[in-house]
Amino acid sequence: MARLLLVLLLLPYLGSAQATIDTLHWSATRRLQLSDFRSPTQPGLGGSEFYYQIGYEARTLSTWGAPAIESFCLMFRNLSWVSETARHERTLAYNQVLFDLVEVHTRLMKAKLVALGADRRFKQQAKQIEYMTNSELGGEVNRFRAETGGGDDVTELKRWQQQVVQRLYDTPDLVTTYHTSKVGYGFFFGGGLMQPMGPISQAFTPSGGVVFGIDVALRRTIIMLHPTLYNGSIRAGFDYQNHTWESGMAVTPMLFEAGIGQIVSDAPRIRVIPYLGYRLLALAPTDRKDERYKGFSLTDYAPTGGLVLDIKLGDNTPKYDRAEANFWFIRTKLSYSPMLDTKPFAGGFINLQIGLGGFGRIRRVGYRPEPTTITLPDGQI
Repeated sequence: MARLLLVLLLLPYLGSAQATIDTLHWSATRRLQLSDFRSPTQPGLGGSEFYYQIGYEARTLSTWGAPAIESFCLMFRNLSWVSETARHERTLAYNQVLFDLVEVHTRLMKAKLVALGADRRFKQQAKQIEYMTNSELGGEVNRFRAETGGGDDVTELKRWQQQVVQRLYDTPDLVTTYHTSKVGYGFFFGGGLMQPMGPISQAFTPSGGVVFGIDVALRRTIIMLHPTLYNGSIRAGFDYQNHTWESGMAVTPMLFEAGIGQIVSDAPRIRVIPYLGYRLLALAPTDRKDERYKGFSLTDYAPTGGLVLDIKLGDNTPKYDRAEANFWFIRTKLSYSPMLDTKPFAGGFINLQIGLGGFGRIRRVGYRPEPTTITLPDGQI
């Protein structure tokens, strides 16, 4: 513990001197070498000195889910040293046991942090766990140094070596994994143009407006809820439900589409979604306060179908070590719907919408236990 505090006190000094902090992360396949001890030998001191640090990083994935935990165990190579009289295999074995022991406690700390889950007091409890782990580690390091006589007692050193290697196997490494949820969510907003087609085009002018849409995805199926508010006018007057809609009257068509689409192509740069659904067309005078237009309303329900083309922005190549399936896109949506229930009109509408949107899938984190097997020279685990 005292050595860890010394390292932490030295860090500001090293930073101000613009010195590069040379670290080595623990590895089951990469064992310590004499060349890893890069600090000048301390005058008048023999043996060796090993400086280490453990820590963790908690990355928030969502406001309601558990954070992703990463822990680390490292050696400060530019602070650790071996004297000229101790440059032999026993010194390496001694410090390797120490490094392995630090890794065992790092894994124990990560397991405790993972067990906290989405606890609302995660930060406070995590700090306490980190402090207690460092305290327990410091106590065991001191016991290891005392029982092995700083590495001079070969019998005790072998016993600790076998014991710590077994603990590495019994305390598996919790490898952090990320999973993309089946559920996704998105939105888009932009502008639209509703073009009457067929006989109905004689009564209504093309209308422009604004659209705001919400998408909810389950795997590759998407439920789309897209309301659009237009502005247009009556091209030729007509009578409907005992009201006369005059030529030139300003009207506000509202189009609401509810559809189910299927993602047939989802490449890094483009996404294609054909869909079918139902739409509501509600037409009302723009000036609803005018007493002349009191009671004016035209409503029509009809099936609709179309195609959505999303051009993705940015780098969207799959990243298998992360579940960040989030991207911005430019959307082009084209649909057609007929007029069915509203007489005497016939024909339909082509609806073109262009806008900017975003889509993402909920991220989840998991942990895969991987036992560590290290074969010692005598073949024992």
